[in-house]
Amino acid sequence: MRLTLRKTQAATAPLKKPGEAHTTQSLFPYLCGTMKLHRITHYIKPSFWIFLILAALLWYVTKLGYRYTTEIPLAVEVTNDFSSRLWIDHPRHTVNCRAEGVGSKLLAHKLRMSDRLVIPMSQLTLVPVSGSDELFRIDKTSLTGALAAAGKELRILEILDTALTIRVSPVETRRLAVLSRLDILPARQHMPIGPPRFSPDSVDVRGPRSLLDTLSGIYTRPRRISDAQGTLTGHIELTPPEGTQLSERQTDYRIDIVPYTQHTLDLPVRIEHLEKQTQAIVIPGRVRVTLNVPLRDYERIREEQLHAYVDYRDAVRQPSGRSEVRLDSLPAGTEILRIEPQDVETFFTRRP
Repeated sequence: MRLTLRKTQAATAPLKKPGEAHTTQSLFPYLCGTMKLHRITHYIKPSFWIFLILAALLWYVTKLGYRYTTEIPLAVEVTNDFSSRLWIDHPRHTVNCRAEGVGSKLLAHKLRMSDRLVIPMSQLTLVPVSGSDELFRIDKTSLTGALAAAGKELRILEILDTALTIRVSPVETRRLAVLSRLDILPARQHMPIGPPRFSPDSVDVRGPRSLLDTLSGIYTRPRRISDAQGTLTGHIELTPPEGTQLSERQTDYRIDIVPYTQHTLDLPVRIEHLEKQTQAIVIPGRVRVTLNVPLRDYERIREEQLHAYVDYRDAVRQPSGRSEVRLDSLPAGTEILRIEPQDVETFFTRRP
């Protein structure tokens, strides 16, 4: 009987893994709890949990519609304008303040999910910081009014930041030319007459002096016009460089696309800026020039109108003795297709 009893206990005892110290008595409360939870969930339908979650969500949404007072960070962007004599270098800031508003709006600002509040530079009162020409302190009263005007859904009670400073640069206004980014693809046997013409052809650009020194002009937005012919007109937006403002946002353009033909001329090569008592020999002495000429101007292109030349000042600096041939007096709208040969040999001698 004892042997049988021991075998039965051994058979019913739970198997232990190495390092485990639990017993059958320690598993008993866990099994009882699992059975009770199973009995409870058996009588509660899944719809109960769904309606419980919906009720909690509706309660939370209702609470977000109430008005609260709390501390929130406001994302602010200070915009430069033509009425200000200073230019802010870093326009984006975060201002900590105590504000009153609807819970959903306050939560959006706390989670940084709301749009930035845009404040014009002219609405702020700036006080110079002693010892610096670029740092200015923002007056809290003017900042509070500007924030209230920008964020009308909030009531700004207090600015919590103690040091409100911005870095600015002296600004200038310059007149810069409009530069083209129009990509014109003429129709077959058509060509543009000169570059695009703009109206206005220049604009006032306001910005930091250091930035304006790097600009050669203001470009238009890129645009491609295919199979172009005739006279093209229209409006195109200008692309302001980052950190600048333009007096005009767009300009009018005009491009004349006309039929063309090829014209070949045989021209003598002459030496420009030749020094006195210096003789020059050019080999070969003549070059063949092929031009794309507007069909309407074909009869007016004559050999005596064009001049092929080599600049003496450039030729004497060429160790190889070969110089590039260039053309002057090229009629408007005419394009050089090729010059044969492009380079010629030059020899210079001094007369006694």
